[in-house]
Amino acid sequence: MNAAIITFTAEGRKLAEKLMENVSIFREAKTYNAHNQEGTDGLHKFVKDNFVKGGAIVFIGATGIAVRLIAPLVQDKTTDPAVMVLDEKGRYVIPILSGHIGGANELSAKIAFGMGSIPVITTATDINDKFAVDIYAKENGLELPEKADIVEISSKVLDGGRVSIRNKAEEDSVYITVDDAQYKLKRKPYVLGIGCKKGIRLSQLEVYISELLGSYKLDLGEIGLVATIDLKKNEKALLEWCETHKKKILTFTAAELMKQEGDFSGSDFVKKTTGADNVCERAVVAAGCRIIAKKMAKYGITVAVGIRENK
Repeated sequence: MNAAIITFTAEGRKLAEKLMENVSIFREAKTYNAHNQEGTDGLHKFVKDNFVKGGAIVFIGATGIAVRLIAPLVQDKTTDPAVMVLDEKGRYVIPILSGHIGGANELSAKIAFGMGSIPVITTATDINDKFAVDIYAKENGLELPEKADIVEISSKVLDGGRVSIRNKAEEDSVYITVDDAQYKLKRKPYVLGIGCKKGIRLSQLEVYISELLGSYKLDLGEIGLVATIDLKKNEKALLEWCETHKKKILTFTAAELMKQEGDFSGSDFVKKTTGADNVCERAVVAAGCRIIAKKMAKYGITVAVGIRENK
């Protein structure tokens, strides 16, 4: 995940170092200490550049300063990045932009856990422990509803509306009903089937998947889920990649993978190691998708790309 930390004092800089040490998502964050700079041009450019990249931004300082710096950049709740403010004592962390879709609320909770801070969440559905359709969409590999539908669903839920969900794997959409109104959320069309050697590094996954998607002119936002073998359900780098990019992960047993029908690139070594002669391609099919890019390998990672067939 692209991440940036902006500080304004020497104390803020110390806290930024602690944040980078204690919260893995910010371990390689870009930093800017306005206290050591002359003028504000560099600060405005740093904020703008990182805002446009769409990663998480943490301001360590006053909320008012953060608001003024991002105000000219704010565009749309479906595309704006997560922005949070952490006070200089590390007592409170406040998500101020893109709490749900950008993940600022969730990131604030992680910062709070790592720093011993108190998260200050103001989103109505969160503080009332209610169903949030935008979070549900992100967690289940679905395209986001229209903004008007998000507002309408949230309003009905907060007014006590009853939610029911029809989520059948063989269908290309999920249907959410609130009282007597039904909303259709389409599944994102693409799936990544991934296999990897034990102990793979997150940076290798990031680089290879980025290269692969670029070569096929696919946007990361079009990927709905990741499918793999259950042996990888605790693979740290794979889990971190899925968490960072908000991708649902499906796992299948070796027996389930071997039941799949198709022309797969089998490997005796992989079968001896995992029980399935191919992980990435078989996982794509097991997830209900058609393979459009067969197994590719690099850094000890194998990836196949599939597309969901409309039904």
